[in-house]
Amino acid sequence: MSAQTGTQAPAGSASRLRRLLDDPNPIWIRELRQSARLVRTPIILCVLSILATLAIAAIGGLVSINESPATTGYVLFQVFFSLAYFVVTFVGPAVAANAIASEREGRTWEAVILTGLRPAVIARGKFLAAYTAISMYVVMLAPVGALPFLFGGVTATETIVAFLFLFLIAGLAVAFGLAVSSKMNSLRAALVVTLICAVIASLNVYGWFGAGLSVAAHHAWPGVPEGPPVWLPTAYARAPFDLTYVLCLIVLPIVATAIPAWFLYEVTIANLTSVTDDRSTGLKRWFLVAAPVSAICAGAPMAAVDPRDVDEIAVAGICALLVFLMFSVYLFLGDSLGPSRRVRLHWDRQGVRRFKRLLGPGILGTSMMQLGVGGAALGLVIGAGIIVQSVVRASHGGDLGDILLVGLYAAAFYLFSVGFGAFLRARSSTPLLSRVLLLAVHFLVAVGPWVVAAIAGIFASPSGRGALIVAAPSPLYVFVAIDAIGKTGEELLIVASVIASAAWGLFGILFLTLARSRVNRVIAAHEAALGESDRILAEEDAAAVRAMEEAAARAAAPAPAPAPEPEPEPEPQAG
Repeated sequence: MSAQTGTQAPAGSASRLRRLLDDPNPIWIRELRQSARLVRTPIILCVLSILATLAIAAIGGLVSINESPATTGYVLFQVFFSLAYFVVTFVGPAVAANAIASEREGRTWEAVILTGLRPAVIARGKFLAAYTAISMYVVMLAPVGALPFLFGGVTATETIVAFLFLFLIAGLAVAFGLAVSSKMNSLRAALVVTLICAVIASLNVYGWFGAGLSVAAHHAWPGVPEGPPVWLPTAYARAPFDLTYVLCLIVLPIVATAIPAWFLYEVTIANLTSVTDDRSTGLKRWFLVAAPVSAICAGAPMAAVDPRDVDEIAVAGICALLVFLMFSVYLFLGDSLGPSRRVRLHWDRQGVRRFKRLLGPGILGTSMMQLGVGGAALGLVIGAGIIVQSVVRASHGGDLGDILLVGLYAAAFYLFSVGFGAFLRARSSTPLLSRVLLLAVHFLVAVGPWVVAAIAGIFASPSGRGALIVAAPSPLYVFVAIDAIGKTGEELLIVASVIASAAWGLFGILFLTLARSRVNRVIAAHEAALGESDRILAEEDAAAVRAMEEAAARAAAPAPAPAPEPEPEPEPQAG
């Protein structure tokens, strides 16, 4: 569909490719032309390449004094792609943060909106422009990245895979910077927030998913060295092709890249869309796909681990999925109480069906969607854990109690969070206030019971752990209940966990009911106010029409004939 004219383009991949070549994104072309006029762009690229070459040459010279060429090549491989990783994760978000915030600060955003381009077209154009800029950095560094391959110790496959992942990471970095930029009105604020978040996130990813996961990768594939952060390209070249290879090196990287990228894209579009338009459908569509995919990824490792570790992997999968679902609760607190009149009019004109309308604005529909899809995702992981554990329990032992307790508490607390979040959103004037209140409640619920237990001196009690039931309202208490399974005299801890789960579920249903009542009253009052406004406007229009008709009637009426002049009386004659 053309952004300017709205004409429908022919379907098919060939037509899309032809249209991309013949009619590229106008925002992308404009940004490229502006960048081509900058003299500093080739200078920056040249200086960066020279500095990277000198750094790699210096490190290679120092390492080659005492090490073999193969070891030198592997060390240079780690150093170069570590430096390149930080370049794209620092520079990429900074470049993207300049995309939309600078338009708003420079008072040119209104001109972009007046072109008639949809927010999705603008978001894609800004992304392509920033991604093109950061890709030039990677391309300029490519000859330097090929030097380790000449020394040995790494294969061509590892080098190619490393560059491919570098481009993927650059895409995620640009999408993150663009999402932050779309929310900010000030360029300085966008740069500061983006760089702070990018530095924290990149360092954590480098540490936990780099050096940290290299230990697990070495345990799964002994050919992968333990410790080096850039281990993923080595795993592709040295790991045997089996089910673990498919799950960990094909499925999980695709999901870990596609789901966040899609989310950031939808967030950018929502931030660029007017508050009176539909800002929810894209994010809800993402959730409908992301929730089951996350459930599959959380449950898939149970099929690839040692049977004796199935219960631990299942519990970890349920907890990881609950974290994702809690994130979605905070995300959808930004939804409005209901669709605006403009959105409903658009639905009526387009003939939108009921299912698609459920994906539109409306906190009640959003809550029902979260409960349905999120509950199904939790049920999928819990059911998979129970089935797998039942199969392996006969030969390797194990207990279903861990999975049942954690699954019950997770489902009940998720129900409470959705219901209480909807209640707060119905009572709050802004989404930020409802999110802050929900975060405060979550923090108090998670930490408060343990503080009470510590004040009461429960942990120091020599009589046992029975008094720990005071901390049952905390979601972390479920791990105490798990530890009590199979221990004599601690059955009360397990019962307390079940009771707390049931209480959280009942509270969730109660808050959902209150939220529904509140939202219906607010929407009814709003519709009544709009109806009264329409009535007043209609009366004013009718009065204006009547006044115009009367004026027209008076103008069209024939002018009254002038009254005849009286005849002069005859003068009296003299006698």
